[in-house]
Formats: sequence, structure tokens, C-alpha cells
Amino acid sequence: MARRVERTRAGSEWTEARYWAFVRSALRQASRRYPPIARLALDAVKRPNESSNKRMKWEYQCAECGDWFPRKEVQVDHIIACGSLKTYEDLPGFVERLFCEPNDLAVLCRKCHQDKTNKSGGAK
Repeated sequence: MARRVERTRAGSEWTEARYWAFVRSALRQASRRYPPIARLALDAVKRPNESSNKRMKWEYQCAECGDWFPRKEVQVDHIIACGSLKTYEDLPGFVERLFCEPNDLAVLCRKCHQDKTNKSGGAK
């Protein structure tokens, strides 16, 4: 018989893993509004759209392959992975790496970002 994981968080509804996934997700969601991630890193690699699609105002250059993409096809990547967040002791380092400055970020197309994630062994 499979051993059931003890639910110690949120009024005994969540496991430790579920609790830390919730905290990590909330912090990552907040980081999308942080100016270096939301604007500055993207502004550094954008140019007016040169394609025939007149509805697209800007395009962004991937730091890895050098090609140009619409906004929905690029992602802001942390050069130094944010690391794990499984305990309260992990919190200061995770937050410091998550809310970093623009020079610690790279704009990558979806394919290059996925390739980097796969090489590093998973999500950051």
C-alpha cells in the first residue's frame, strides 16, 4: 500500500511540496511586474517591426540564436538560475536571484529558452 504524504500546511490540506509550489508561483507571478523583467531587459533588445505584419509594433532579438521574434515568442531568462525554494532558508537567495538587475537577464526565444532549461536539468 502506498504511503500517504502528511499534509501539514493550510489547515492540513496541503503537503509541504504543495505549499512551497504555491509560494514559488506567487513570487514568480510578482516578478513579471518587476521593471527589469517587465520592461528594461526587453527594451534593450527591441526594434521597430520590419516584417509585413503591420499590427505588430516591436520585435525582439534572442540573445542565443540572434533571430527576431514577436513579443509572444520571447521570454526573459535569468542567467543565474533562481534555484530551489523548499524551505524558509532558501527564501532569501531565491528572492535575490529572482528580483535581479537587467544585466543578469537575457531575452531568449521560446526554443532557445526550452533548450537551456533542458540542459540545466529542469525549471529554474
